[in-house]
Amino acid sequence: MDLTVNKLVHINQVVDDFEGAAAFYTDVFGAREYWRGYDEDQRRNASLFVIGDLCIELFAPVDADSLLGASLARFGNSWHSFEWQVPDLEQAHAALDERGVRVTTYRPGEFLMVHPGDCHGMLLELCPLEMVGDPRIEPDWSAEPWRTGHPLGVTGLHHLSVAVRDLPAATAWLTGLVAGAEIVHSGPRDEVDADATGVRVADHVVELVSPRSAEGPVAGYIQRFGQRLRSIEIGVLDLDRAREHLEGKGLRITDGSRAGAFAIIEDDNWGVRWEFAQTPAG
Repeated sequence: MDLTVNKLVHINQVVDDFEGAAAFYTDVFGAREYWRGYDEDQRRNASLFVIGDLCIELFAPVDADSLLGASLARFGNSWHSFEWQVPDLEQAHAALDERGVRVTTYRPGEFLMVHPGDCHGMLLELCPLEMVGDPRIEPDWSAEPWRTGHPLGVTGLHHLSVAVRDLPAATAWLTGLVAGAEIVHSGPRDEVDADATGVRVADHVVELVSPRSAEGPVAGYIQRFGQRLRSIEIGVLDLDRAREHLEGKGLRITDGSRAGAFAIIEDDNWGVRWEFAQTPAG
């Protein structure tokens, strides 16, 4: 049984300052928050917001004893996971069981989360529901304000990138798990001493990137964090204009993971790597 994925719902980030991170995303990216709340079982505050068609969820654990609190204590402010919408959560659970993937959190009819150690570092959250208040499901939704009305000129998510140790094995696992998944690009990432393969899953691309040696930044990331989500790449209309906007906010810029891309230094961006390019990898 394959896993059917409808779409990417959101990408999850763990932070130690809920209000500070939310204010940062509003100021720098023009984020529009549409929900926030507290989960007693997971002992964390959360916020959902959109930047164009991309949705980010902030997790802010209130103590170190929860799974999210342990993640924050170990990794600091960092990427955590990404969520796929699936048509049937129980069938999705069965597809994972067939492959020996451990499910660490399961609320029947609501969502589940997997153990990343069974998924080449991909910490997946699966949910059959639409997010309450998500403006992207409204009939009059448009991402145009972020494209033409904001100095970043956001055109959309190019890909999310997961650092893996074994590129062929991770690629085979992902394409073997998700129904209809297809490889859309594959090749060197000389800028980070790595190789990459992009796999289209429903409406987005998951790029798997693996180091060629023990010396490059991808290798260093895996040594520090293990296999996990490393970065996202956002499309923009004009790289120079986007860079000027970000530097005007006091953010330091560095080279991206491929030619024609740049990134915000993680320490200036709540611990996570956002990269920007005008055209998708291909």
